[in-house]
Amino acid sequence: MKIYADFSYCVRSFWKGSSCAKCVEACPAGALYVGSGRIEVEPALCVGCGLCRASCPTGVFDFAEGLGPAVSCREGGPCIHALTLEDYKRLVEKYGEVVVDARCDDCKLRDRGRGLEVLEKAVEMGLRIRVLRGKGGDVSKRLLFRKLGDGLLIEVRRGMPARREFRRPYGAEGYLVTVDTARCVLCGVCAGVCPTGAIAVDEESGLITVDGGKCVECGVCQEACDVGAIKMVKRAVDLEHYVVEVVQCPNCGTIYAKNRGECPVCGFTTRLIKEVYGL
Repeated sequence: MKIYADFSYCVRSFWKGSSCAKCVEACPAGALYVGSGRIEVEPALCVGCGLCRASCPTGVFDFAEGLGPAVSCREGGPCIHALTLEDYKRLVEKYGEVVVDARCDDCKLRDRGRGLEVLEKAVEMGLRIRVLRGKGGDVSKRLLFRKLGDGLLIEVRRGMPARREFRRPYGAEGYLVTVDTARCVLCGVCAGVCPTGAIAVDEESGLITVDGGKCVECGVCQEACDVGAIKMVKRAVDLEHYVVEVVQCPNCGTIYAKNRGECPVCGFTTRLIKEVYGL
């Protein structure tokens, strides 16, 4: 199945220092790799399995066309690991019942994702899904020779960083961003690199708002924080507020986090003057 990849949603588009390479690790064909701080693609190697889609927290990858009522990697469809619980819900809502080929027992890709676990959860929820189980042969080799006519199985788009809307229910179990107010200097980097806008920083009031419902658990905010004020903690998803103590500089009037130790404006100016005049 052809894959559409829009890298404007990639966490590396927001911060090149990110170490996220989940799609690279998931790809069984070596079509994705890290180069010059971003994810690069070798379209000729893509087999259209869709494992990248399930691995990406920000939704860079998606199917170029809709799925039908029968999902099978043996019939040109995606690998079962590419499907999410929301996919099954939408398919059952659209077709009434779907058939899923889960004959993965002897496939080398069987343990490359959480596809079987997600499928079982969908079945337990009572969704009308007919599952084909057992052994169906190792399709991993066949995937490597899959072609779409004379075309390629991935279409790539790059552009300015774009935030994707994401929402998960409050109260659900997951990882949530926590802020150590004794370390935070209100630099705002965490809010700037967040690919879904889950963090908001008000430098004047010292208020930091973390909307766990928008968080995709990518962890880029934790990576980007150079004072170690952010941690990802497993807890119930919620909307949380943190307050960092602020002070006002008596010289220039700038409001800044007390944790900085000095006014960022006056401090920088003083250091610049000393450097220029050799003081």
